[in-house]
Formats: sequence, C-alpha cells, structure tokens
Amino acid sequence: MKESDDILPWWEAAWRSLSERREQGRFPHAILLTGPVGLGKRQFARSLAQSLLCERPGAAGKPCGACTRCTLFAAGSHPDFLQVEPAEEGKAIVVDQVRALSAGLSLSSHAGGFKVATLIPADRMNAAAANSLLKTLEEPSDNTVLMLVSERPAALPATVRSRCQQIRFAVPAADLALQWLTPRLETPEQAGLLLDLAAGAPLLALELGRSDTIARRHERFAELSALFGGNVDVLDAAARWAQEKDLESLQWLTGWVMDMIRLKTGGQPSGLRSSDLRDGLMALAKALDSKQLYGLLDRLWDARRLAQTSVNRQLLMEDVLIGWAQMGVAGHGRRRQVQS
Repeated sequence: MKESDDILPWWEAAWRSLSERREQGRFPHAILLTGPVGLGKRQFARSLAQSLLCERPGAAGKPCGACTRCTLFAAGSHPDFLQVEPAEEGKAIVVDQVRALSAGLSLSSHAGGFKVATLIPADRMNAAAANSLLKTLEEPSDNTVLMLVSERPAALPATVRSRCQQIRFAVPAADLALQWLTPRLETPEQAGLLLDLAAGAPLLALELGRSDTIARRHERFAELSALFGGNVDVLDAAARWAQEKDLESLQWLTGWVMDMIRLKTGGQPSGLRSSDLRDGLMALAKALDSKQLYGLLDRLWDARRLAQTSVNRQLLMEDVLIGWAQMGVAGHGRRRQVQS
C-alpha cells in the first residue's frame, strides 16, 4: 500500500475492532464515521472498502494492493464498489442518487463477496434522500456494507444515525500527532504551530504545511489590524476575503477572536491557537472589552453557519468586517476621551 493508504496511527483502535468483527462474521451492515475534519475519515472509508473487496488481505486486514480486485479498486472501476457524493460542490445529495445506490446494493456481488458503498458527506442528503436511505438501512441485502461519513452527524436524521454503527475519530494526543507530522514537513519546526492551527488534526496540519497558509494568515491579520485602525477600505477587504475557498479568513478570524478572549480573561499566551500572532492579538485585545469580543464571536458563529447556505458571500463578509471596523472606530473614540 502507498503511505497515503496506510493505516494511520489514530485509526488503529477502530480498524482493529472492525477487523475482529469481520473475522467473527459480525461485520455491521452500516457504519457512520464521524469526527473533526483532518483525521482522514474519507480515507479510512476507502481503505476499509478496499480491504473488504481484496482477494487476499494481509496482516490486520490491510488490502494487498496487488490483486485484481485491488487493481480495479485503485482504477475506480471495481464493480462491487459504489460511491455517492454531491454532483457539485455545495449541492445536496438527492433522492435519485440514493435510489441508484440502493438498487446497486441489491444486486449480487460480481466477485461473490461484499458489495461496499460510501456516502460522503452523509449530512448533505436532503430530506427525501435520507428517507429513501432508511429503506436500505432497515432491510440490508446480504454481504453489503454502507459507510456514511460526516463531520456533522447531528445534521442527519436520528432514524438514520440509530441504524448505523457509529465510529467517532478523536484528535490524537499531541505527542502522537507531532511524531507522525514532523518528518512529513519541509519545515519541521512549524509542526507545533500547524497542529495548533488545525486544532490538533494531523492531516489538516499537513495540508496547511504544504500550502502558503501561514503567509496568507499573516497578510490577513495585518489587514485586519489595518481595518481596526481605519487604514483599509472595508468593501475592498471584504471582496478579497469573499473570494477565498471556504471563506478561510472567516475561520481564522473566529480563532483570533477566541484567542483575544483568552488573553482578555487571563489566559496564558502559551495556550493560544495562533501563537505566532501573539503580540498583535494582545494589542487588539487591549483595545476591546470582553463584551465586545463575545458579541463578535457570536456574530462570527452565525456568519459561519450562514456560509454553509446560498447566502451572498460578499455581503456576508461586508457585514462582518464593517462590524469589526466600527469597533475600531469606537475604540479610538474612547481612547481620545481618556487622553483628553
């Protein structure tokens, strides 16, 4: 197997449990894989699917990677493996997709073994699709395995969740994450910072380390500080922020405000998520009161929820950054009053 397909250290307990159940003939028909982003849930589902379809799985149930079935799987043409995901990014999984999935699972296996399907992200199913899936979950065909992957399992109907064996991936211990991440980075000294930025998720930290994320964060933070001082046009800044994939700066801003709250309430600088921006965060935290920061945090959580809908991204970012800039204007006014 390639390294990217290997059993990652924080998967081992879940993988071992499922391997034992397979050996005992008690493998679940439906599995719900949950947990934060950056832990490899999709990758786990694919590795497990390949293991179930492999002709001669090796130690601990790892797929051999060399048999005909593994070759077909790697080429994306294994007839007993089905995948369902939104037709377009940001779109829902619709009922016709689930009906096609159910029909495929009801057919006999081409290879005489398992038929396996993944549904990712499961929480993108609309109501009709989820209701249709219930029929398959309630009356599974023999030797079928359906794997649902979700970072927001609460968004799934309780009737769907209750019919799946749920496996939750947790963020690994810091020492384990660092041990895995450090040798994979071109700049190993950034491993701790990257893990902080990724909330402890090693795969997300690795992705951040292979991009220009840290440099872009510094640019956005400088822009944020300039907005607070009234030195940047808010609408121009909002236009730039709105163009980013997944509104990344909105996520960063949420983390920065949380760090400011930590500093404002006596938290230790060593415990900051964005430890590389400590001095700037400290300066901004001193210019604001706790009530303002908590109010801004609530506003940001609302904005992040709205960002998952069809809301106008430009207007969303304008609302957030105008509010931030107004806090800066108010802060400058208070300081002038004190000085006079």
